[in-house]
Amino acid sequence: MATVGIKIHKHHKKADGTYNVKIRVAHKGEKKYIDTPHFVVAKQLTAKLVIKDATLKQLLNKTLDDYRSEISKLGPKLEMYSAEALKNYLKDKDEPMDFLKFCKGHIDVLKKEGRNGSAGTLATVLFSLQDYFNKTAISPLDINERTLALYERHLRSVRKLTRNNQFGKEITRTVKGMNDAAVHNHFRDLRILFKAAMKHYNNPQTGEIKIPYCPFDNYKIVDAPENRKRNITIEQAQLTRDCECAAESRPELAKDLFMLSFYLCGMNAIDFYNLNQKI
Repeated sequence: MATVGIKIHKHHKKADGTYNVKIRVAHKGEKKYIDTPHFVVAKQLTAKLVIKDATLKQLLNKTLDDYRSEISKLGPKLEMYSAEALKNYLKDKDEPMDFLKFCKGHIDVLKKEGRNGSAGTLATVLFSLQDYFNKTAISPLDINERTLALYERHLRSVRKLTRNNQFGKEITRTVKGMNDAAVHNHFRDLRILFKAAMKHYNNPQTGEIKIPYCPFDNYKIVDAPENRKRNITIEQAQLTRDCECAAESRPELAKDLFMLSFYLCGMNAIDFYNLNQKI
């Protein structure tokens, strides 16, 4: 049987002399703790760190009653939860789903994993969603087939974008509408973010399904056009190799990098940059 209670950790005393009030969640022999927005000082506590402030106790008892009610509603499903999972369930049950906030967190994780390329393309989608909805938060439930159709129309239209440049200065520019290839890639990345959100918010094992369907299952993403063949001829490679450029100029650098990539069977410039050993 899971239980909840109030806990003050003596060793968690802050520099200003306050303690954060925590909710203890005990289940299957484990104890996990949920931080609350409440802080107390020593005069609000007994010698055994029990809260004696009547007003605060009333607020906390209301929270405990809510948690106990939620635990009771789980019924037999409670056995499927670990103490950690139950803590997260109680902590997040009333928190509204914020798709933009989730996307930011997901992108930050990719950056920490060194997957900056993936993070960059997904960040482009995030910025575009912020432009389109013009809100600081949106629910994933607001993204449906109709929303996607309107959003695609927006992407294909001429529009103004405001971004910060490398110096932190805000720049507004007008961009043309996306073509089929760009829309395909953009919606592919949006689908990646949406399905990651479904995986994050849904727990099929316990029957907790906050995002019940994926709109991309019924929305037809435009097919990507076939890439134009860009193979160069032997003669073109020879002309590039033998091209005379001014010493230490950008054209000379571009030619050298191209030929190096050619000789190495298409190695990317970013891979040159990240090399840390002699070849």
